[in-house]
Amino acid sequence: MADKEHVKLLKQGVKDWNEWRRRDMNARPDLSGVNLKGMDLTYVNWMVTDLSGANLSGCNLKQAYMTHSNLQGANVQGAVLHRTDMRNCNLVNTDFRGSDAFEGLFVRAMLHQTLFNGSNLRESIFISAFLNEVDFSDCDLTGADFSSAKINGLTMEGTVGFKLTYG
Repeated sequence: MADKEHVKLLKQGVKDWNEWRRRDMNARPDLSGVNLKGMDLTYVNWMVTDLSGANLSGCNLKQAYMTHSNLQGANVQGAVLHRTDMRNCNLVNTDFRGSDAFEGLFVRAMLHQTLFNGSNLRESIFISAFLNEVDFSDCDLTGADFSSAKINGLTMEGTVGFKLTYG
């Protein structure tokens, strides 16, 4: 369950939130299960934040910094995630359907039964990510980089631009 003080601070705005994060780099925010539907969270610093089960649908998360965060079971449907940094994130059972993650960073992320149906993932980076039973149906993966990714059981119907390169 989300920490009420963390939720209150975030709802004051991204500027106040990020200032708090700069002052307390060791904080481990808990926003699990919180409903932030449709909020503008551009540039938010959610490094090492528990967002499990959170509703982030329709949020503007452009260039959000979310490394090492837990988004297991989160709803991120229809969110804008341009250049969002999700390196080393837990994205197990996360729902990204219809999201726009242009140039998203998913390096070393854990994706299991993650849904991306109908998402824009152009130029996204999945280097060394673990992808198991991920649904990329009807996605645009043009220019996406899956180098060294561990891939098993992807659903790819209607997907464009998917290329695996080995080297």
